[in-house]
Amino acid sequence: MIIVLFSLQLNRAQFEAGKPVNNFDAALFISENENYKLQVQESVLNLSRVDALSDKYDIAVTQPPLQWTEQDLAFFKSAAGETVFSRLALIPEAHVAPDFATITAAERLFKALFLHFDKMLASDPSRDVQQDPSWAFFKRLENALYPWIHPYWENVFHINNQTSGKGIVLCVGNNQFQYAASTIRIIREVYHNDLPIEVFFIQEDDLDISKRHYLTSEFKNLSLMKLDDYVDDYYTKFGGWAMKPFAMLASRFSEIIMMDADVFFFQDPGMLFHDEGYKTTGSLFYYDRTLFPNWTRGPDWMRSFLPSMSSFVPKSRWFRGLSSHEQESGVVVMDKTKALLGLLSTCKMNGVTERDEVVYKHVHGDKETYWVGFEVTQTPYAFVKSFAGVIGSHGRGGADGSPDYICGNQIHLDADGKPLWLNGALYRNKHAKDGLEYLNFTHYSTGEDWEFGSNCVKNKDTIHDLNPLQKVYALAFIEIDKKRALDQALLDKNEWKFKDATSTS
Repeated sequence: MIIVLFSLQLNRAQFEAGKPVNNFDAALFISENENYKLQVQESVLNLSRVDALSDKYDIAVTQPPLQWTEQDLAFFKSAAGETVFSRLALIPEAHVAPDFATITAAERLFKALFLHFDKMLASDPSRDVQQDPSWAFFKRLENALYPWIHPYWENVFHINNQTSGKGIVLCVGNNQFQYAASTIRIIREVYHNDLPIEVFFIQEDDLDISKRHYLTSEFKNLSLMKLDDYVDDYYTKFGGWAMKPFAMLASRFSEIIMMDADVFFFQDPGMLFHDEGYKTTGSLFYYDRTLFPNWTRGPDWMRSFLPSMSSFVPKSRWFRGLSSHEQESGVVVMDKTKALLGLLSTCKMNGVTERDEVVYKHVHGDKETYWVGFEVTQTPYAFVKSFAGVIGSHGRGGADGSPDYICGNQIHLDADGKPLWLNGALYRNKHAKDGLEYLNFTHYSTGEDWEFGSNCVKNKDTIHDLNPLQKVYALAFIEIDKKRALDQALLDKNEWKFKDATSTS
C-alpha cells in the first residue's frame, strides 16, 4: 500500500495541467549563459539518432525523469506522506535482505530531487539550497541510500565538483599486480597513450608498498588511490569485484575508462572516448558470452522490483532467457557528468548487505549491476552490439578443445567489428597449476556456440585471422609481460632497483 500511494503521488505530477514530463530544456538553459552548469545532464536521446546507430549499438531508451513539484513537497509534509517517506528513508539492518522495490522507488525519488536542486544551483550557484524545505527530504534519502559517501563528500553534489578531465582507472591488489604492470606498460609503450591513470587498492595491506613504488616510478602520470580514504568501509566491506564502481565514483576523472587489471587492448584505449555510443548516452558497456540459457532467476528478480524499464530490457538475452550472462564488466566507459545517478545506483547494488543478501545471489559478481543499476534510475546507456568472442588459436585436442574450434580468452570487438580488448590476461589459463602458457595469437571467432570448459567457440563459419598488426601487438605484449615477470621476481627478493629515489610509503 505504501508503494502504491507513492507511485500515485509521483504519477499525478507527470500529467498535471497537461505539462510535459520533462519541461526543462537543459541544453537551451545552459546555452543562454555560459556560467550555468548542471552537475548531471543525462542524455536526451533522439530516436532518429538511436535508429541510425542501431546496426552497431543496442541503446537503452529510458523513461523521462520524474519532476519534483510543490505538490510533492506538500504531500510528503502531510501525515500520509511522512508515512510513505519514512519507509523509503530507512537503512536496512545489516545481513537482512533489503527490499529492492523500495530501493528503486527511493532512488527514483532521489533522482527527481537531485535534478530539482541541480537546476536551482545551475541558475544560481551561490544559492543556499539547504534552506529550501525540500532539502531535508533530499538529505534523508541520500543518507539512507548512499551512507558510504560520508564523511568524504558532504553530499552527492560534491562528487562531480571534485572531478575533471579524462583518465583510466584500474583496481589492483597483490594478486592483480602482475597483469596491471604489463597492461599499463602496453598502454604507455605500445600505444604511446599518456592519459592519466589511477590505480585503486582497498586498504594498506591490499597492495605491497614495493609494488606501489614500482608503479609510480616506472610510469608517468600514474596516481595511487586508497579506496577506503574515500568510501566508508562500514557499509561496503570490499573484497573484490564490488570495489570497481566505487573506484569510478571516487576517481578524480569526469570521464573514465574502468578496466580490469587482466584486460589487454588491441587498439589504443583512448579511442573509447570518441565512440559514438558513448558520446550519445554517456556510458558504454560490452556484452558477455552467450551462456547457460533458460535461466529465469535474474529476469524474475528484475520484474519484482522494476515498475518500468528501458527499451533495452525486453530485447536483452537475459530477459528472453537466452543467456544467464549479459554484461562483461572488464571494461566500462562512463561520463559522470551524464551518468552519476546511474553510477550511484550501481554502487548501491554493490554495498555489502545488498550484494551479499540479494544481488550476488541473482547475478555473477558486479557484471550485471551496471546496466541493471542504470535501469533502476532510468539512466541511458549503450551496449556495443557484438557479443564476446574468443581469441587464441585452434584447439589442440582433449581438454584444450577440438582442432576445429578457436580456443583461448574472451575478445571484445569495437563498434566496427574489429578486436579491441581481451579479458583474462595473456595466458591460455591464468589459473594453471602446472605453469603459465602464453596464448598463441593467430585467430579470433565471434560465434555464440561456446564450449564452456575449454573456453572454445564451436562455430566454424565465424573464424577470422588476426591481421599482421594485431599479431605484432600480441608478440609485443608477451615480451613486455616476460620482462615484467623478471622485474617482479627481483621485487619479491627486494633486489629491484627503482628508477627514482622517492619514499616507498
